[in-house]
Amino acid sequence: MAEGEARVRGRGRGAGYVVRAVLAVVLAVAACVCVPAGALSVWAKYEIGDTDTFVEAVSPLGSNRDVREAVADAVTDGVMRQVDIGPLQDQGREFVREAAVSFTGSPAFRDAWDAAARGAHRAVLDALSDRESGGDIRIDLGPVTKQVKQQLIDNHVPYADRIPDTDTSITFVESRELGTARKVFHAFETAGPWPAIAAFVLGGVSVALAHRRLRALGFLAFGVALAGVALRLALMAGRDRTLDSIPSGFSRPAAGAGYDALTHALTTASWWLVGIGCAAGVASLVASAVRGRRHA
Repeated sequence: MAEGEARVRGRGRGAGYVVRAVLAVVLAVAACVCVPAGALSVWAKYEIGDTDTFVEAVSPLGSNRDVREAVADAVTDGVMRQVDIGPLQDQGREFVREAAVSFTGSPAFRDAWDAAARGAHRAVLDALSDRESGGDIRIDLGPVTKQVKQQLIDNHVPYADRIPDTDTSITFVESRELGTARKVFHAFETAGPWPAIAAFVLGGVSVALAHRRLRALGFLAFGVALAGVALRLALMAGRDRTLDSIPSGFSRPAAGAGYDALTHALTTASWWLVGIGCAAGVASLVASAVRGRRHA
């Protein structure tokens, strides 16, 4: 009788052990899935969604050579579409191009770039809104064009005073290419910090439920490292897709620089996840092995 009761209790403990172990694994996997989702949602809400942070992220592009050349090309094309000086058209284009290149290399351009980026933030949010009517992702270069015109006038370039004030802009991504991106961005922005919080909570509960907590912590840490790798691969795939969707004639290097600037925080986060995850994983498994030998 006593033996039967002992077997029943043993089977009960065995079933509970298995359920607890399986639950710990499921929660650990869920936590690792939430890690890249949390990074993306925090980025969408607090970097892309915040004007000051957005401008801070793209401000270095004002010193990027590829971006400066793309701006000079856009300003030159915009000006020359508005003027017709007959046989001097080619010479006029050369003067405008030289003035645009000169201005984009000046400190004044970097100030103008920051102002343009601040103005473009609203256009970015509108383009990435969940409305299908959202516009293109573009940046207005009208202030730059005015500065180039004034520089041409100051240098006594013929017909410079005839250049009309025109709205010149660079289109990075056209609206028709943003269908899926709008839905994904809206979902992440709405989620905000909650996926990241869920990752911490689920990971903590998973380790707490595990019978060998140091080992569980080690495997969870390696899972976080894999999540960092997944995030990095997703960013690389997103970069390729973005460059494939840019309008024809626009500089791919400039578009790549823009993508890299906007996703720099995510790229840094992915490497931190890989590094910290691997380090914590190795430390936890080594500590678990040492503890096991001591108990043995």
